[in-house]
This record gives sequence, structure tokens and C-alpha cells, in this order.
Amino acid sequence: MSILKAADIVNIISELGTEKTYNYFKQHTKIKITEISKPEGPIKFTRWISNKPEAKIGTISVHQLTTIATVFSRKPNYPIHFDRLFSASGNSRSALESLLACTPHFFMCYPQRTNIYTGEIDNKLKHIMYCPNERHTLGEIVIKEYKQTISEVELDAEFSSFKIQPDSLGYELDIEAKTIHTQIQFAMIQIGKALDCVTWIAKNDHSIKIRDTQLGKLQGVVPSLDKVPILYTPESKMAASLVDCIWFTSDYHHMPAVIEIEHSTGVTPGLTRMLKLKETIPSIKTNYTIVSPIKFRNKVVTEANNRAFRSLDVKYMPYSTVNELYGFINKFNLTKSLQHDLVDSFLEKVVET
Repeated sequence: MSILKAADIVNIISELGTEKTYNYFKQHTKIKITEISKPEGPIKFTRWISNKPEAKIGTISVHQLTTIATVFSRKPNYPIHFDRLFSASGNSRSALESLLACTPHFFMCYPQRTNIYTGEIDNKLKHIMYCPNERHTLGEIVIKEYKQTISEVELDAEFSSFKIQPDSLGYELDIEAKTIHTQIQFAMIQIGKALDCVTWIAKNDHSIKIRDTQLGKLQGVVPSLDKVPILYTPESKMAASLVDCIWFTSDYHHMPAVIEIEHSTGVTPGLTRMLKLKETIPSIKTNYTIVSPIKFRNKVVTEANNRAFRSLDVKYMPYSTVNELYGFINKFNLTKSLQHDLVDSFLEKVVET
């Protein structure tokens, strides 16, 4: 089967025409294509709620069309969760999903999923699937059964495969723990690049070698915090320098996540480092996040709800999710391809309100 390109997706959607009105899936929203630019987009549309006169206009970008062409062509007959590609909201995202579902080779489905936090299986989330050898009537949205159980995102790589030079770890008492810690830092760098982010790693870890390159010299790593404007005081730069990972958008105007990796040491030191950073930049919004093995989740929840750390509103991400995210961006070779707020949908909120 040939690989889909953005032009193919544009041609598929153009079959719907610019004269007819279509329905969103299980919503009272209507959508109509107003303009299609060939060969690769963009696609302009209007959308409105039934019985309400006001309409909103929107554009499906070339970038979005290219992303879905890559993802679906490499994973045919497999459920894809659109929120994982374009973040959990957005008019253009939902419009693109609806228009695709109206074309003959795309089907909606509710696959059984394993919840990465509880281990329970449910089928509550809507996915969309590209089935090149099957078709339904143009303009209709059809639900197709998918019998296999999937994880949140397909597993495709393991960060345990990263080759770290042990002699670069220094005088660590637990070399295995430090190795895993570094492997996750490396995965965070690669995930950050897909989110069009650059990554700071703790200054003490810059000299660790992966393959033949120091961690601090890898592409996508912030070499110094001296010229990071969002850290606007010497105190904030000092506090940030000790944090395991920090994602900054490439323009340094946003800080999507501050991340502490807890493999074998207590959760409290990581929370304390993040709290010290927050106190130096109280007006900056970010996701203060603990990454750890799933067996430590209950400990993270308990500590995050401690009165001393509640202001952080800590989020949680297990190792399995890091592995899934890395596998996803690695399989589809995604660099600067995803919205930075995509990460929000992978974080579990653990602080009780």
C-alpha cells in the first residue's frame, strides 16, 4: 500500500464538495467546506450549531493534513485518538475529524483500552480508523467494531534501548537507577522536539554520555539558562538549574512542563525543587509533573496532596506513558509536528480539589 500524503487527504475530503452540509459525530454541530486549496491544502470551513444563526469560520492547515496523512498511512486499520495528535480541543481538529469520518475509508470506533493508571479496560473514548480496503457511503459517519484491546498510544519503542556510557555517570551509588533516570531524560528530549520544545536537563547531568555525545550537547537541549527570558530572575535560573527536565517552547515564551523523575529516591526532594522554582516565578503557568514507575503512583498522590505542595497542583506521568509517547513520535518521525499543549492529555491530575 502506498504512503498517504497531504494531497491525498485533500483529494479524499474534496469528494464531499463545497455545496453540502454535514453533521459532526453525535453533536448538533453542522459543518460545510467553503474552500479547498489543492494540492495540499489548506481547507476552509464554516461550522454552526443547529437552530443557531451564528457561524464560525476555521481553517484546517497543511501541517494538520500532513500529520494525519503520515499517521494513518503508516497505521491502517488501527484506531487513532485525534486528541493525541492535535491536543484535546480546537475547532479545526474536530472539523478535520468530522470531515474525514464522512469519507468512505474512515470509520469511527470505540476500541477497548487499558487505562494506564488503573489497569481497568473501558471503551469510552472515540477513535477514528483508516480502512483502505473497506468503504461506506460518502457523507455518512459509520461506527466500526474493533475487537482488540489497545493501550493509550501504540507501543513502538522502548527507551531502555538507549545506550548510556556507565563511566560517565560519576560516582553513583545506584548505577541502574541513574541509567534509567538518564534514559527517561533522553526520551523527554525527543518528545520535546516533537512538541516544538527545547529541553533543559539538570546541570549535573549535562556531562552524561549517550552513545558518544554528552547529554547537554544533544540537539534540542538548552545549553544554558542564562538567556532564558521566562526565568526572569537570578533566583529562578538557580532553582531551575537543579530540576531534572524543563520543556520550553522554542521561542521561550512558554514553559509547558517542569518535570522531576523519581525512580528510587523519595518523591519529596523532587517536589521541593519544583516548589522552590515556583516560588521564584509565581506568575508563570506550567505543569509541575512527577514521572515515576506506576508502583510509586500512590506515593506521588499522597505527597502531592500534602499541604506543603498543594499549590503546585502536581500532575503525574508513569514510565509507561513516556515509553508510549516516545514510541509514537519515533515511529512517525515527528519533529516540531505537534502542539505543545498535547502533553496535557497525557498527564493525570492527582491533587484533590
